[in-house]
This record gives sequence, structure tokens and C-alpha cells, in this order.
Amino acid sequence: MNNKVFISHGDLIVDKIYDADLNLLKQDGGGCNWNDLYNLSIMGETCYAIGSVGNDNEANIALKSLKDSGVNVDYVITEDKKTNIMNIIIPSKDLNDNDVIHSWYSPITLEYTMSFSNNLPCTLPQELESKELYVILDKFLPVNLKFLKNLKVPHKVCLDFGHIRFFEHFTKQYISSFLEIANYVQLNETVTELLFQRLQVSDLLGFFKHFSFDLLVLTKGKRGTTYIFRENGEIKTIDLSPKIISTVVDSSGAGDAFFSKTLREYAYSDKIDTAFVTKTFELANKASRDVLSQVGSRIKK
Repeated sequence: MNNKVFISHGDLIVDKIYDADLNLLKQDGGGCNWNDLYNLSIMGETCYAIGSVGNDNEANIALKSLKDSGVNVDYVITEDKKTNIMNIIIPSKDLNDNDVIHSWYSPITLEYTMSFSNNLPCTLPQELESKELYVILDKFLPVNLKFLKNLKVPHKVCLDFGHIRFFEHFTKQYISSFLEIANYVQLNETVTELLFQRLQVSDLLGFFKHFSFDLLVLTKGKRGTTYIFRENGEIKTIDLSPKIISTVVDSSGAGDAFFSKTLREYAYSDKIDTAFVTKTFELANKASRDVLSQVGSRIKK
């Protein structure tokens, strides 16, 4: 029997996606960590959301999206607030890697649409205490760290550094408190300069050496992906180039698709080696291409 469970912790988010003229194209559950849970659940994995929503219609959208994919949302609490909204603007039909705009402000009302809770559940549901746990985080708040520190059972910590806004105000010591217990870390090129400066490391290899990750992945859009891992006690770096699709519809969820597919392979692999990287890149790259060709940030059922 499969004993693996993938969990994430935080505030649920709704994506509101607009075209260049600010016509609303779609609204659905969003947030990198929740996209990962959704994708993993679609792949057949057991997934739990532990977190918070507001008491509005957006909460219904966020919860329904996860529930429809099979994610357990029994441990998401409702608070007297607005559910967080990520506003995504697709400026054209011919996109480069970083053209899509992600804003914490509504492009219609200019209202601030993100407010993170300090009252998230911070204890593991008892039913998960005997499971093989993989914890996914893309935000690094004190309440998330408290949840990690409260885990008294074996687990793997899987971090997605996708936006500088989620760590730019934190000290080296504080950011390191997450990285020192991380097993799998994914970065993209938009965060590396500030993150390495904050941590006082010189480059990707120095970052890997400074911590004790099983796997470090740097995604670079059309320029490919860099993997760093240890094989037979030796640190190895592998650069792989993706297949490029001719038309990118929406780049919002490409990194999340890549992360969730890589995490699934990581969870089921006995070792990280060159063969693992080659196989995993092919699967993750395909998942990213599929998401790039649609409006929305989650893998289709």
C-alpha cells in the first residue's frame, strides 16, 4: 500500500486571469504550493491542504478546485477575512518567459488582494502521523516555520523559491532556518541574485554546498534547467535544454508543473543520479509544455 502523502501549509489563493484589455478570462484556485498539490492529486497521489481561507465566494472557488482534484481540505479553516487573490495579466499572445504580470493588486479596483494569516493550523492531523510525508512550501512565514518545527514524524521538506517577494524582507539567519532542513529545492532565475546575496553564497554550486539538499533545481525557462546532486559521493551538475513550444498561451503555472512532476519522481526514486535527472527532466518538461499551452496554472485532468 502506498504510504506517501503530500501536504502543504498556508493561505489558499485564487487566480484571477485577465487579458491585455483587463477582461477576466478565468478564475480558479492558484498559488504555487496549491498548484503543486492539485497536480500531484491529479497524478493519483494522496494530498492534504492545511491552511486558511476567507469567508467569501473566492474561498468557495479555491476549496472546490482542490476538492475536485481529490485534495483533502478538511484541515483548512475559515477566517473572517478575504481570501487571497493573485491577479494575473497576460499582456499579449506572443509571450516570452517573464511577460506575464503577477500582481497583489486588482487591475480593476487597484485594491490590495493579499493578506497572509498568522492563525493557520500548526499541528499535523493525527491520521497522517504514520505516513511518509512530503511538505511543500513556497512561502516562508513564521507560521510556516512553526508548522515545520512542530512535525515530530519523519518527513521531507520541499521548497519552491519562485518569487523574491516571499523572502526579500528576511535575514540570512531566518531564510537559512528553512534551507537547513530542506531536501528538495527549486529556484528560478528571478530569485537567484537576491537570494545568493542575502545568504552570502557566490553561485548555485556554492548554494548547494552550503546546505545539505538531496536535489537542487534551477529552472531557466527556454534556456533549460540546471540540476545539482550527489552521485557516489561526488557533486554533479547537469544542464538540460527543453523542447520549445511555438506558442505560449500563459506561463503562470509552468514552474509549478515542473516542480510537482519532479517532486513525484523524487518521492518514488531510491537514488538521485544521472539517469534519474534525465528521466525526470523529460517528464517535467512535458508537464510544463502542457501548462504553457493553456490559460490557467494547473495540469488538466
